[in-house]
Amino acid sequence: MARVWRDVISPKALNDTMHVYRGDWMPKMDRCWHSNDGFQVCSRLIGTEIGKVEHVTIIRINRDIAKSLDNSGAGDIPWRIKQEIKNELFGEDRVAIEVFPAENRLVDMTDTYHLWVLPKKFKMPFGIHPNDAKVSAVHRGCLPMTQELINNTRESIEESTGFPITSGTITYE
Repeated sequence: MARVWRDVISPKALNDTMHVYRGDWMPKMDRCWHSNDGFQVCSRLIGTEIGKVEHVTIIRINRDIAKSLDNSGAGDIPWRIKQEIKNELFGEDRVAIEVFPAENRLVDMTDTYHLWVLPKKFKMPFGIHPNDAKVSAVHRGCLPMTQELINNTRESIEESTGFPITSGTITYE
């Protein structure tokens, strides 16, 4: 099923008429869309040192709306879906970032995901794609190979997969 988006009443319009939002950013979200597969996306345009950036929020609208709006993880949205939403609403050629802030700057009241859609033609100064800006790795050393690391690796794989590693013996001498 192809995702279809509908323009809906924005938080800014609701706030301007009914004063329903507190805080700094939500009452300024002046665009809002709902999809036929249960997503709500709101956005506001902000001016920054690098140009105009679109602050985007994405939530999953569940039948149990309370679970959509808590921070239980019930509204979790996979990376691939966020990428599709960014492409569908803001363009395949746009770069967006999701920030994992320092803990003392964390805002996590609901299962809301924030993307920052950067100005058109913006290029990240680093990346992993072959066409991204070339950067050099900082050599910080490597833990020496020890039997303890081999055992830790084996135990970690066995615990996370449930499959024992039994073929052959791995040792370090």
